[in-house]
Amino acid sequence: MKFTDIAAVCSTILGVYCTVPYIRAILAGKTKPHQLSWLVFVIMNGIVFFSQFLAGGRASVIISFTFFVGSFIVFLLSLTAGVRGTSRWDWALFTFAMLTIVVWFITRSNSVAIWLTLLIDFAATTMMILKLRSNPRSEDPYPWLIASVAYVFTCLTLLGKPLGILYVRPLYGLVGDLVFVGFIYFYRHRAGKTVQTSPAEL
Repeated sequence: MKFTDIAAVCSTILGVYCTVPYIRAILAGKTKPHQLSWLVFVIMNGIVFFSQFLAGGRASVIISFTFFVGSFIVFLLSLTAGVRGTSRWDWALFTFAMLTIVVWFITRSNSVAIWLTLLIDFAATTMMILKLRSNPRSEDPYPWLIASVAYVFTCLTLLGKPLGILYVRPLYGLVGDLVFVGFIYFYRHRAGKTVQTSPAEL
C-alpha cells in the first residue's frame, strides 16, 4: 500500500471519528449546533466533494464525502436540538452563502466552485463564531481538533501532485478548524474572567 493510500485511510477514519463525539455531545445536550450554519455546511460539503472529484481528486476527496454525510446528520439533529438566530447577522450571512452557491451554479466551473466554497465556509463559520460569543460552551473543541488532524492527512494524500486547486480545500479546512478552536478557547476564557469578576460573585 502506498503512503498516500495510508494517509487517505487515516484521514477517513479521523473524519468519521470527529463526527462521533460531536453527535454524542449534541445528544447529551452539551453542544447546540447552529441550524443555518449546518445547512450551509451540508450544501457546501456536497459541492466540495463533487467539485474535487470532477477536478481529478480521488483519495483526497474521501474526507469531503465523509464530512458531507456527517454534516447532514448534524443538520438533522440541529432541527430538534440546535439553535438559530443567535446573532442579528445570521440571516445576512446565510443569504450571502446561498447567493455564493447560486454563483457556482451559474459558472459551472469545478475550480471556481472550490474557491467559492471558501466564501461559503467563511459565512457559515462566522455564524458559529457569533454563536460562541453569546454561548461559549455551545461547542466542544475536541471534534474540531480531530478534524484538523484529518485535514493534515488529507494534504499528505496529495504528495506527488503539483501544487494546485486540489490543495485549496484541505489547507483551508486545516487552518479554518484551528482558528475555530482558537475562538472556542478565547470566548470560554473571556466568559470565565467575566464570571470571576462579576459583581454578583463579590
